[in-house]
Amino acid sequence: MTPPTQLGLIALQIVVGFAIFWLGQWLYQRVFRRMDLNLELFVRDNVAVAIALVGYYLGIVLALGGVLQKVADTWQDQLLILGTYGLGVIVLMLAGAWVGDRLILRRCDCAREVREEQNLGAAAVEAGVHIANGLVLNAALAGQSGSWLVALVCWVMGVATLVLASVIYPTIARFHVFAEIRKRNNPAAGIALAGLLIATGNVIRTAFAPEFQNWPVSMAQYGLSLLLYLAVLAIVRWVADLVLVPGVKISDEIVNQAVPNSGAALIEAFAYIAGSFLIAWSV
Repeated sequence: MTPPTQLGLIALQIVVGFAIFWLGQWLYQRVFRRMDLNLELFVRDNVAVAIALVGYYLGIVLALGGVLQKVADTWQDQLLILGTYGLGVIVLMLAGAWVGDRLILRRCDCAREVREEQNLGAAAVEAGVHIANGLVLNAALAGQSGSWLVALVCWVMGVATLVLASVIYPTIARFHVFAEIRKRNNPAAGIALAGLLIATGNVIRTAFAPEFQNWPVSMAQYGLSLLLYLAVLAIVRWVADLVLVPGVKISDEIVNQAVPNSGAALIEAFAYIAGSFLIAWSV
């Protein structure tokens, strides 16, 4: 069989990629959330569902970016890698979504909040979980030297770090984040937490970027790098209050107003995400 040109291979990869997308959205709709997307998006005009779904799609794109970094000897093997690892991406994206529901948004019934209440804060957090999970998978599945076992261990470490960040965040923010999301349908609180989760996912991606060598060396390297980068990220919120919005407390803008200030929350989310990229580019 004549091998395809580079353009032909790209076209085949795009076809496989869209097939993975179709499977991912079907499982998200029918198995994970058990809802009719057409009804929610085009009859009820549910923006919350759209936000969560776009976050899920973006997470898949980021995760597949890691898979596409793998190099195979033949074009058939290249497509086989994309297909098999793509299925793994879908499984781990849905597993990460389940973790997000049970351990990150555990104080909220996320499915009901997004579908029935059209809660933009809960939708923002769900989207943040998906994007952060995609960033973790981008690093966990990339590279030539790691196995599926290495990828799974890195993914578990990464998701556990996301859960830890969500537990610590209310203390840093100094307000009841999940109560704001659940009781007040506060979009600003969700946006800020989503920004932290995405930034944490990006920091995890950076920490896991070096090629796997062996278990003792690589796990120690990943763990120490992750602790260092998270410590730097923790300073970002203080810097955001001090530099980006001098004289204003972002937390007050998010929770202590009749109408929560989503603009302030976007600035906080930007500060986290920008800080994570500065960390990534500096190492």
